[in-house]
Amino acid sequence: MNTAKNTRSAGATARTMVIRGKWALVFIFAAMLALCVRFAYLQLYDPGNYRVAALNQYTSSVTIDARRGTIYASDGTTALAVSATVYNCFISPYDIFDSSEDNAEINALINKIADGLSGILSVDRNEIISKAGKTTSKYQMIKKYLSDSEEAAIREYIKENDYEQIIHLEETTKRVYRAGSFAAHVIGFSGSDNQGLSGIEYTYDRYLRGTPGRHMRATDAYGKDLETGVKSTYIPAQNGLNVVTTIDWKIQDTVEKCIRMAYEENKPNGRVTAIVMDVNNGEILAMGIYPSFDLNNYNKLSDEYQKKYDTFIGTEEERAAYKTNLLYEMWNNTAVSQTYEPGSTFKIITSAMALEEGAITLDTHFNCRGSVSIGGTVIHCHNIYGHGDQTFPEALVNSCNPAFIKIGEAVGYKNFNKYFEEFGYNKTSGSDIMGEASSIYYGTTGIYFGAVELAAYSFGQTFKVTPIQHIRAVSAVANGGDLVVPHVVKALVDDQGNVVKSFDYEPDRQVISKKTSDTICEILTDSTKNASVSGYHIISKTGTSEKRDTKREDDYISSCVSFAPAADPRIAVLVTVDDPTAGQYFGSAVAAPVVANILTEVLPHMGITPSGDSEKQSIKLEDYRNSKTEDAKTAIESLGLKCVVKGNGKRVTEQMPRFDTVINGEGVVVLYTDNSEVKPDVKVPNLINSSPNAAIKSLINSNLNVTVTGIFNGDYRNCKVVSQSVPAGSYVTPGTTVELVFRYEEAIE
Repeated sequence: MNTAKNTRSAGATARTMVIRGKWALVFIFAAMLALCVRFAYLQLYDPGNYRVAALNQYTSSVTIDARRGTIYASDGTTALAVSATVYNCFISPYDIFDSSEDNAEINALINKIADGLSGILSVDRNEIISKAGKTTSKYQMIKKYLSDSEEAAIREYIKENDYEQIIHLEETTKRVYRAGSFAAHVIGFSGSDNQGLSGIEYTYDRYLRGTPGRHMRATDAYGKDLETGVKSTYIPAQNGLNVVTTIDWKIQDTVEKCIRMAYEENKPNGRVTAIVMDVNNGEILAMGIYPSFDLNNYNKLSDEYQKKYDTFIGTEEERAAYKTNLLYEMWNNTAVSQTYEPGSTFKIITSAMALEEGAITLDTHFNCRGSVSIGGTVIHCHNIYGHGDQTFPEALVNSCNPAFIKIGEAVGYKNFNKYFEEFGYNKTSGSDIMGEASSIYYGTTGIYFGAVELAAYSFGQTFKVTPIQHIRAVSAVANGGDLVVPHVVKALVDDQGNVVKSFDYEPDRQVISKKTSDTICEILTDSTKNASVSGYHIISKTGTSEKRDTKREDDYISSCVSFAPAADPRIAVLVTVDDPTAGQYFGSAVAAPVVANILTEVLPHMGITPSGDSEKQSIKLEDYRNSKTEDAKTAIESLGLKCVVKGNGKRVTEQMPRFDTVINGEGVVVLYTDNSEVKPDVKVPNLINSSPNAAIKSLINSNLNVTVTGIFNGDYRNCKVVSQSVPAGSYVTPGTTVELVFRYEEAIE
């Protein structure tokens, strides 16, 4: 029995094994069949993609950065933004671990490298150790954009320690802005990825950034080259094109200096903005905003904004958010992105509408009693006593609100709306400056444009435009009626200076006739004394507009727009001062002097000759040293100058002012004889608030020379000294020149 059972059991086991074996063969056959099908699929269906995928597994690709194009001033040679060659430092952890099989030696090497690099590059030591631990990597960045001293120190460190396979320097480029804050809001800045982020850098990024190159080679998982038959491929980078701007570096420098002075003098809560534009072709010759910022450190608050941040009280999160807001405010180009009420400078436009339509003539009279009631709303003139009876030219020069309300009524709703759009106030200017805001007026707010609205619009209130829109519109009045397109770039050039692309902007349309243009320009010539420039005739209009969207009731925008020279306007200058707090707020007292300061330097720079003699003759002094004292004294007095002799010697040993100095025709020359000592023994008087005659007499009596600015055609009436170049109480040598700045006490909007 037991034998039979054992026999049956053995037979069952054998059958089971046979069955399992058959199933195993079936499984193996099925697996082989599936594998064959897969191989056939890979070989027959889309083999190209799989070949590329396989190639990508053992090839590495390194991007070669393109050099960003240079941004030039209008002369095509003065570089404003360049891509300088700098170096990044990186390490190869793979080569660190490949240098030894002893873990202790490797750890010691990592610590030594971390100590050396952290000391030279001021990088966290632990961060270097962490990156060095990535054993299969041959590229771990330690620091980008090394300074010259850091680069030199790293090269020496590598050489001293024989670290050529471990520590590497790679050549790259970094954007450098040659003058820091110069034209910051126009030029803009780019990020570390070679991408423009603002200004010209952003708008023309597709031209400036170029095309990156590529270097491809076959490597194993550890980065070693493979002998695969695949050739190394090198595609060179194509550098970006260079941009030639319309910015005249000298005019821009003058503008920035003048608006900084205006900011310091008027202490506005907002900013000072200035635009200088060619009225005939729309080229922006200068655009300045103050406070500004340093393009090379654009993420750092400038001093004025840092003061705001330091005084802000809040939680850590609130302070971080506030700092971010301040940065965006600092970068903001208010010349194109901030709207404001143009105030009385818009009366230029209202005048153009009325004259063009024949709604008024030069002989039309207006009677101003100080205010006028429109639809139950009383609107006042800046002259509370009224201007009385006046012709249109007188009303424009007087900037009389009641008169312009009547002019607006004469123009009518339909024509006013037509010209408002024709002058371009209903849309952006079409400039190539990023971030341009849209105007805020009846067409965007949906308000009913009735009698009161027409009255307010006629003298530039209750609607908002951008400075770039406004200077474009008023320039049409200066150039004979053409509405030009403002722009800041005129050409793209390659590295050999060849023009690749030029940007030509034709005027959009003719808005008014040359006759209307000439009439308004003639009326406004020399109409604003504080915007005057000695020897030149200037067309100007000032404005003072109330800010209606702030909590305070006494916030104002002070502005002035001018064209020069009056006989044939070439440039327009617009200056706005946002909420001045130093006392004065009328545009004639705050913004007009800034325009005068700008034009005083810009007009001679542009080669525009004075239209007449300046009010005082200027004399260039000769060298009187070693001359006989009496002969020198006679020669000096024959020029109409005062001569003071120090000592009793017969020959001149020194003179003040020095030879080749230019002084006023009523000046003084001090001659020193017998080696008389030249010493600062004259105390400068306090001349602030003095009249011209009193101030000049005081300086001459003190044996000091004087130059004056701000005096219009020798008119000494109703003006006073607002600043002097040498502080009162200072001691200077006789003959020193003191510059006096005068300001007329005009209260014209």
